[in-house]
Amino acid sequence: MSFIAPIMLAGLVFASAPLIIHLLNRRKFRTIEWAPMHYLKLTLRTNRRRLRLEQWILLAIRTIVILLLIFAIARPLIAGSGAAGWLSLGERTSRVILIDDSVSMTLEVDGVTAFDRAVEQAAALIEGTGGQDSLTVATTSSLDDPLQRDTVLTGDAGPQLAERVRKLGPTATANNWAATLSQLAEQLGASSYRSREVRIFTDQRREGWSPQASAEAARLAEMGVKVTVINVGRPPQGNASLIELEQVTGVALANTQVRINATLRTDGDAALSSRQATLSVDGEPSTVALPEVAPGQDVNFELKLTFSEPGQHTVELSLPDDRMLGDNTRSLVVNVEEGVRILLVNGQPGIEARESEMYYLATSLAAGDTPYLFRTLTDEEWFDSPIIGNYDLIVLANVAEVPAGRARQLTEAVEAGMGLMVFTGGQVDPDNYNTVLYNNGRGVLPGMIDVGVETQATGMVIESYTDSPIQELFRVQEKTPSLLREMAPTRFTPVELPGDPELMSRVRVLAAWNDQQRSPAILEKRVGDGRVLMFTTTADTEWSRWPADVGTYFLTVREAALVIAGVGRSTGNLTAGEPLVEGVSFSSPPTRATVVRPGSDTATPAIIDRDEANSRVQVRYPDTTQPGIYTMSWDVPGAEQLAERSYAISFDPAESNLDPLTNDELTQLLKGVDLTLIELGADDGEGGLGGKEIWRTLAFGLLALLVIESAFAAWVGREH
Repeated sequence: MSFIAPIMLAGLVFASAPLIIHLLNRRKFRTIEWAPMHYLKLTLRTNRRRLRLEQWILLAIRTIVILLLIFAIARPLIAGSGAAGWLSLGERTSRVILIDDSVSMTLEVDGVTAFDRAVEQAAALIEGTGGQDSLTVATTSSLDDPLQRDTVLTGDAGPQLAERVRKLGPTATANNWAATLSQLAEQLGASSYRSREVRIFTDQRREGWSPQASAEAARLAEMGVKVTVINVGRPPQGNASLIELEQVTGVALANTQVRINATLRTDGDAALSSRQATLSVDGEPSTVALPEVAPGQDVNFELKLTFSEPGQHTVELSLPDDRMLGDNTRSLVVNVEEGVRILLVNGQPGIEARESEMYYLATSLAAGDTPYLFRTLTDEEWFDSPIIGNYDLIVLANVAEVPAGRARQLTEAVEAGMGLMVFTGGQVDPDNYNTVLYNNGRGVLPGMIDVGVETQATGMVIESYTDSPIQELFRVQEKTPSLLREMAPTRFTPVELPGDPELMSRVRVLAAWNDQQRSPAILEKRVGDGRVLMFTTTADTEWSRWPADVGTYFLTVREAALVIAGVGRSTGNLTAGEPLVEGVSFSSPPTRATVVRPGSDTATPAIIDRDEANSRVQVRYPDTTQPGIYTMSWDVPGAEQLAERSYAISFDPAESNLDPLTNDELTQLLKGVDLTLIELGADDGEGGLGGKEIWRTLAFGLLALLVIESAFAAWVGREH
């Protein structure tokens, strides 16, 4: 037996109070010889045994009342065997022990993580489970593949299972309690016995709980499932986390600088000051200085890396150790290409080369060492082509109209990760663009446009964003602001930004004309996995002299093309729990495939799925609960070497939110469920929750004894 509030057992000393009072009362009697008492003594002598027995019974009842009261306040727990089995009236029960193994469980307080406390308490509970009940033991990340499924423990099975539980480790997964409760309901629906109980060991963080969990909890309530939630967490004192590691440069090229953005977050009393992080590129570690981060801040900082060869490269960034290790490291796979595939759609070809709308843009892309592989088509040629094509970036320059079907294809391609750059001009039909390209905010345009108007602007003002496609232009503005006067337009296209906050959350004004209204000059919109960049002036010199500037214009379009081109096509970067999936040749499918997990040299088998109906073959690996770099290999018939692909698995940044969920909020979410909430205190020893809490049973027993004591006291005090 163990107790949730063992300090209250000190009150057991009061159990001696009835005995002391009884003894004191006995000392009050004095013997006085009186003749008539002789006959009374004779009468009492005959009833002495009965009266003494009644007094001792009353004394025992009063002592037990005090004992039960103290024990109930201390909230005892009894293992599933023995007394707990008796308290459940011998009914056989299907029990589930569920351990939260999400990232937040790695929070360490006083040298012990929440996960350490959870597995120790769960192991003790398993060791105390009786041989008559069936048991399921699982973690939240693998409830569909539990350590033990609905089995009665016999012999040494209990201690062996407890030892397996103690060897478990936390994962990089995030909680989805609605899905977890749904899986619990499915499993318990097919359990061995009608009586069902669930024990959940968790740190009770707010993240992962949603209103949908209430609907799933209702299913458990209908089944009569008893749920006990044991909170093994501690109040967070502060935490630093690396919540993002993202490739900013759309297409990474060999021998070309690749920009990677890292986002740091600090909560509570955590801060980063004069600290260094560990950066590993293709397994080679180095150190990088971290920016100053005060408590309660999100700070971005940029890494600039150069890769000498095309192919897959791995990047891993780790913060210094703190109280929570699970959110300190993120991984990234960078796919380095040989060139950027660009399609230029020319809305105004012109007779001579310099009259072409694309002249300055194409000249900018052709200059320098960056391998831009571009093709130029007129708008009519592009419309007549059967498909958009496999491009990293499409540029529309003063294209008059876009057919509705082609606009849908364009939107789908951008959502899938392709980049899009749009230059306006005198030929553009605003009604067509607003209908098919803006499409009430669901299309690729950042806002609704109007016909071009004259302006008195004398230049451009660049906004500062770490991941801006024109970040280099902002640096020019800081160093030589006079250069931006060359950008002054004679005309521009007015843009009406979305009024809906949700739509506007995906739109940014990167640069504005310095007219009275600060009219948008360059806008960006996120569409699915892709990025769209819109210029409100022409790509040639018809509306501005800026394209003739070999400095800032060349710099801007080249950088912007590299940043937004194929930004969503950096495949291989997944969140823990997402499966690895690689499409392979249907005509020459592999016969074997393996995966090497992070920190291991041993290859484990992967699954080869063949879909005859859709002529597809995929290599799949579902177990990605651990963070780091996974390497998938498969054989290619006729080839000497195995094909290989790397994947980076990182934790869900939502798990860095350590806000606790209160007992009242959890009770409301699980409304209707037979619910018990237990707070595992800092002083609770190992195995302290190895059984069933019985304070309610003791309370009912106490009430019954009080009634009995009152009736029996009246009986004992009757006239004899």
